[in-house]
Amino acid sequence: MKAEGTNETPDTAPVQPKPAPEPAPAPAQPEKPQMGRVRRLWRSLLIGLAVVAVAFLAGLLACYLLRYKPLTVTLAQTQTELAQLNETIGDLQSEVESLNAKLQEANDKIARLEGEKQALQEELDTAKAHPELLRVLVDVSNARLALFLDDVEGAKTALAGTADRFSNLHDRIAAYDANLAQSMPQRLNLIINGLDTDPETARVDLELLTKNLLDVENALFSK
Repeated sequence: MKAEGTNETPDTAPVQPKPAPEPAPAPAQPEKPQMGRVRRLWRSLLIGLAVVAVAFLAGLLACYLLRYKPLTVTLAQTQTELAQLNETIGDLQSEVESLNAKLQEANDKIARLEGEKQALQEELDTAKAHPELLRVLVDVSNARLALFLDDVEGAKTALAGTADRFSNLHDRIAAYDANLAQSMPQRLNLIINGLDTDPETARVDLELLTKNLLDVENALFSK
């Protein structure tokens, strides 16, 4: 059996030696710990940034709540008060305008009444002055009649109150003719003073005085 086996050995193919396996590249052991540190660093940085951002936002929120929100509320209240104040001012301005209109109306009425009062006063003065002037004419006419009858004392009596009547009529006569307002009382004095010494001249002066009085009466009271 061994002999047979010995004889068959040469017929067997020679055994090829196996190539030695190539050594596997060694893993970069140092890089793994470096990448881990970078990640941890970035993670810590991101966490820190997140904390800072949260703190910043919290600060902004607190600042808004503690400072700006009250200011906003105050501003809103101020704007409301300002609007109410403007409305009140508008109401007051409208009231003032209404009062001014009423005041103007009252002033116009007063001016109208003053005008009417002045017109009535002038009518009253005229109504008083006309009879006074007629009394002067009566006095002068009575004096002329007395002199015609050679009654000097009667003429003096007739002219006794004429000077006062001329004084009452002075302004009215002066409005018509200032010279007459001054000359007629002077003529009256000459007449009274000359009744005893020169009644004829007094009679002529009485005629001239009568003419002047009629001119005044016609100018002031003929309307």
